[in-house]
Amino acid sequence: MANVKEITTMCKAGQVQTAYDIAKADFAAMPTNVWTQREVGWVLYYMIKNDSEVGNYPKLLEHIDELNSLDLLTFNNDSMIYDSVQFQIASFIKNHISLTDIEASSKLSTLFMKLKCYEFKSSKSHSFLLQTILKFVNWPEMADFFDWWNLGNLTQEDYTPYINQKGQKMMTLAERAYIANSKALLSQNDPMRIKEFLPKLDWLMNNYKEMMYPGYFYGKLLLALGSNRDDALKAIIPFARKKVTEFWVWQLLSDVFTNDEEKQLACLLRAVHSRAQENFLGKVHIKLANLYIKRGQLNSARFHIDAVTRCYASQGWRLPNEIDCWIHQPWFNSTTPDELVAINYKSITDAILCDGAEECIAVVTYVDQNAHKSFVIYGKEKRTVQKFRFKAQVGSIVKLHYVVDDAGRINVLNSTLAQLPSDLDYAKYVEGKIDKRDDKEFAFLKTRSFSCFVSPNIVRKYALKNGDNVKCLIVYDHDKKKNSWNWVCVNVEK
Repeated sequence: MANVKEITTMCKAGQVQTAYDIAKADFAAMPTNVWTQREVGWVLYYMIKNDSEVGNYPKLLEHIDELNSLDLLTFNNDSMIYDSVQFQIASFIKNHISLTDIEASSKLSTLFMKLKCYEFKSSKSHSFLLQTILKFVNWPEMADFFDWWNLGNLTQEDYTPYINQKGQKMMTLAERAYIANSKALLSQNDPMRIKEFLPKLDWLMNNYKEMMYPGYFYGKLLLALGSNRDDALKAIIPFARKKVTEFWVWQLLSDVFTNDEEKQLACLLRAVHSRAQENFLGKVHIKLANLYIKRGQLNSARFHIDAVTRCYASQGWRLPNEIDCWIHQPWFNSTTPDELVAINYKSITDAILCDGAEECIAVVTYVDQNAHKSFVIYGKEKRTVQKFRFKAQVGSIVKLHYVVDDAGRINVLNSTLAQLPSDLDYAKYVEGKIDKRDDKEFAFLKTRSFSCFVSPNIVRKYALKNGDNVKCLIVYDHDKKKNSWNWVCVNVEK
C-alpha cells in the first residue's frame, strides 16, 4: 500500500495516471480505510488541476463527482484537498467560461451544485472563487451563491483596496461583493431576503465609510420594499437625511420622482453639485442630459454631455452608448454648453428631505462669531445650538424643519428666515418702560402684567436709560446661574 506522500510526489513528477492506478488499487483493497480514500482524493485533485488548465469541462465534472463519492473524506479533516479543488474550479471559471459563452449560466450552475454541499471557510481559494463569479452579473443563481458563499467569509485582505498598474485605486473585493449581492436581490425582488440583507449592508457602511456605493444600493433595496412612491419615500427619507451630502442619495431619490420631472431634475442637479469626484458622476450627467433634451434645453444638455466626454476620455474609458449617439445628432454641433441652472434645486430638494419632519419657529438668543454657532430657543423650555448657512444675528427669527434622534437631540434639516407668529408661548414682542438703577448695569422691562430682565449687553448695545419707552423681543430662556427658565429681552426697538 502506498501512502499519501508517495502518491502526491508521483503526481508532482507528472506520473498522475500511475499514481491514480496505485491509489485506486489500494482503495479497492481497503474501501473503508480513510487513508486509501485520501490517496484517491489527492490524485483526483491533480487530475482536476489538469482539467482546469486545459479547459476540459466534461472531465472536470467527472473527476469532481468521483471526489464527492469518497464518503469517508470530510471537509473538516480534509480541507486541504477541498480548498485546493475549489481554487482549481475558480481557475477554470476565470480562464474557460466567458461572458459570451451561451452555456455560461448552465456551467456555473452545474459547478455550483457540485460545490454547495461543502461549507467553506475564509481562505484565498474561497475569495478567488468569489472574484471569478462576480463578473457574471446576469447569472440567475447569484443570490443563492452569495447565501452559500457567506459574506462573513471575506478576509481582511478582501477589504483592502489595491493599486493597479496605472496607479489607480481599485474597488475592494468586499465592496464589489456587497454590490453584486445587492443587485442580485434587486433582480429577484424578494422582500424577505432584502430585509435579511439590509443589516449586513448597514454594518458595511458603518465600518467602512470610505466605500462609496454600498449606501446607494442600501437605498435601492429600501426603495424595492416600497409598493408606491409614498412608501418608497417613507423608507428612504430617514436614510437620506443621514447621507445628505452624498451624491448617490440624490441620484437615488431622482429614481423615486420619475413621474415628477421638476423634482427629478432638482435631485439630479443636487447630485451633480455635490463634492463627489467627476468619475463618479457619469450616470448623473447622462440622466440630466436626457432630461434637458426632453425639455428642449439643448445647450444645458450639451454641458452635461461634454462633462461625461471629458471625464471618460481622461480615464481612458469607452463612451456610453447614449453619449456616442447624442454627439452624432445634427443639433449637437450647433449648441453651446450652458451650465446655468434655471431652478432653485436646493430649495426643492431641502423640501423633499423635510417631508414628514417637525416644524417650529426659533429665535436666536446668542451668536458665537468665532465658532459660527447660534444659540436658539425653539419651543417652551427647548434650547439648542445650530450652525446656519445664512448670517444669523441675535433676534433673528428662523423657521426650522427637524427630526429628533434616539438620544432626544434635534437634527435640523432646513432653516429659513421667517416672521414671528403672534401665538407663541416662548417668544413675543412686548411694549413697556425701562427700569434701570444708576448703580446697576442691567435693567428690567416693566409692563402692566410682568417684569422682564434686560442684560447689561442689551443695555449697552441700545444705550438704554431709565424711563425709556421701548418695544422688545423677549424669549423664555434658561438662566444657568439660577438653573431656571425666565423671560429675557433679546433685542430692543426704541
